[in-house]
Amino acid sequence: MATKNTQSRKPMSSGAKGAICLVILLAITVCACYLSVMGMNLDAEGVNVLLPWVPVSSAKWPASLPVSMSLGGGAYAEYAYKLNDDALENALNDSVNTIRARLAQMGESDAVVAVKDDAVRVELRKMDASRLASLRNLAIMGGQFVFADTEGNTVLTEKDVAKADVSVNYLNANRTSYTVSLAFTLTKDGQAKLAETNPSYLSVTCDGDAVSSYGMVDGDKITCSVGSTSSAYNTAANLAFLVNYGAVDMTLNLRDSGDVAASSGMVLTVVLIVLAAMLVFALLYLLCIGKLTGLSAFLGILCAVVLNLFFVASIIVPTEHMLNVGCLAAILLGVLLAVYAAVTRTDAVSRQIKEGSAPKSATKQGFSAAAKNVWLVHACVLAVALILMIFAFSKSTGYVLASGVAASAIATVIMRAFQFCFTMISNKPSLFGKAK
Repeated sequence: MATKNTQSRKPMSSGAKGAICLVILLAITVCACYLSVMGMNLDAEGVNVLLPWVPVSSAKWPASLPVSMSLGGGAYAEYAYKLNDDALENALNDSVNTIRARLAQMGESDAVVAVKDDAVRVELRKMDASRLASLRNLAIMGGQFVFADTEGNTVLTEKDVAKADVSVNYLNANRTSYTVSLAFTLTKDGQAKLAETNPSYLSVTCDGDAVSSYGMVDGDKITCSVGSTSSAYNTAANLAFLVNYGAVDMTLNLRDSGDVAASSGMVLTVVLIVLAAMLVFALLYLLCIGKLTGLSAFLGILCAVVLNLFFVASIIVPTEHMLNVGCLAAILLGVLLAVYAAVTRTDAVSRQIKEGSAPKSATKQGFSAAAKNVWLVHACVLAVALILMIFAFSKSTGYVLASGVAASAIATVIMRAFQFCFTMISNKPSLFGKAK
């Protein structure tokens, strides 16, 4: 009886497994870095494939990491002012505070608004001309609303409104047709005034321009339809913004404009030079003392840099709006933290190699020996970041520093993954440091 020769499949070698893992890890790293820096557009409108809060779908890093006016310079505009006839003298200070609050709410937290001689000077950071014009226009608008009855008598003003809300009413299931409404919620005084006349509807104007001729009155609310287009929604949002952040009780006319020089412009250049020097030094040092271990450490540092900037651009900047000198220092400290972790672990592995350990054993023992110091330093820096978050003047710096800790912590895991691949591919101690 003939017997079939069974052929046993030769198991894949450790080096082959390591090479496959290394290729996959490199591909993932390169892909993640590319998406973080360049973004990926899903359509012509710049929708990002990752998450909706990722800011780099259509803009690159410089646009996604805006710097404050002291670092990047800006532009100023001076407006000659004239107080309205019924305005008190303190209306000037109130109006300046209102303009400042409006700009801060629109993301310009470092804007300078001050009275200079017989004008109001507004300084904003460097930005696109169209956005600059839009910010200026919305910041200085009067925002004075008049709610009148059918005979044209003024019943209410913006001072009688507690808040304004925009709502969208979709008319079909696929949301292609809709109407935009603007609802004004009245204060107690406003409700009392309204009760005296008890109208069914009121016409609404803002700074003399018609908003709606038929604002429906319903209890403590006045609701008016604004339109059914995207521009109507923007108009309604701007009107609600003016109501919610107060009126400017004076007339402003532009009389002068120009550029503002950066007072700390050299800081940004110095930070970039220090960052580049730090990375070059780290690369040379790590490769000299650790070879493949140093290479895995440097790959982790590069990932930490990208992750740190990605966290800042996607999480910190949308909240804190822009980077100041403290934020730049925090970014440097975050990168330095990643360099410290990489050097400490590489040194620990190199010592094990010098003592005659095999690469896998040296990696395990070296990483374990360095773990306490590495995570203790991370914890200390995180504690500093949390303390900075408590104070308003340093909150953005604390957030950026915390993102640096997170990026460095992730980079230590990435270093272990690369080192795991390298030790599987080669078991020669001389490739991982100076052998005994």
